Amino acid sequence: MGDARKGTIYALVAVLLFATLGTGFKLSVSRLDSFTVTVVMGAVATVALFLNLLVKGKARLVTEEFRRMPRFFVAAGIIGLGVQQILCLRAYELLPAFQAVILTYTYPLMMVVLARLVYRERTTPLSVFCVLLGFGGVYLLLSEGRFMALDLSPGVAVALLTALAFALFCVMIKHGRFDVEVGMFLFNLFGLFFLLCLAPFFGFDPAIDPGQLLVLIYLGVFPTAVAFILWNRALHLTRTGRCSNIALLTPLLSLLIISLVLGERITLHHLAGLLIIVVSVFININFGES
Repeated sequence: MGDARKGTIYALVAVLLFATLGTGFKLSVSRLDSFTVTVVMGAVATVALFLNLLVKGKARLVTEEFRRMPRFFVAAGIIGLGVQQILCLRAYELLPAFQAVILTYTYPLMMVVLARLVYRERTTPLSVFCVLLGFGGVYLLLSEGRFMALDLSPGVAVALLTALAFALFCVMIKHGRFDVEVGMFLFNLFGLFFLLCLAPFFGFDPAIDPGQLLVLIYLGVFPTAVAFILWNRALHLTRTGRCSNIALLTPLLSLLIISLVLGERITLHHLAGLLIIVVSVFININFGES
């Protein structure tokens, strides 16, 4: 089997694991408070990523990488694996899982805006069109086809803030130069430290039954740590463009799993809104930066 084919398989498996996050999040926050879920999942993911470094003989690089850019790793970890995770799990607490998935998937469009504002990256007219088109899909989702009836609930605001925080995290790490596997461990580590500092204010419920704990371990290990390792491997074996296009399957698979496992009803307006967002991201990935 050639490298490109192996890379494609790794990417598909990673995307399938990523797609289970929405269902796992909703199952978890229906039984536990979102902050407890965030902390436990973050702790499990951090341990899993460190074990990966030990297996690959990269643990010795942690101190070296951190000393090069300490403020970068702390800031990115707090934003991407601290603030973003708190907002994300809160969004799943407030919204149906399918709606949270669709709204948080607007982060690639927000990346275009933030890259322009923060790093002064060149933005093509087509990229601007893609952003506007994508948010047209968001409008369709929120209005459910009733174009003067926009639902801007607290849950919607939290989901969009989740996408904004993750977009900022992605833009930051895009401009960083570091070992990716070591970096992801450090991001998770400092995100976890941030969460633990907030525990006295948010409260932490240690009364987690074995079934709930298994779900949290799954979320921390498979769609977080293992999926990231597979995704990173895929990027080394095949073209980035192919991986980016495969990633577009994530929200579609997420909705399928949510519908099958949680039984949430997804209307044509919701599906149309998601498809518009996915198409806008696809156009921007393949043609927007030309």
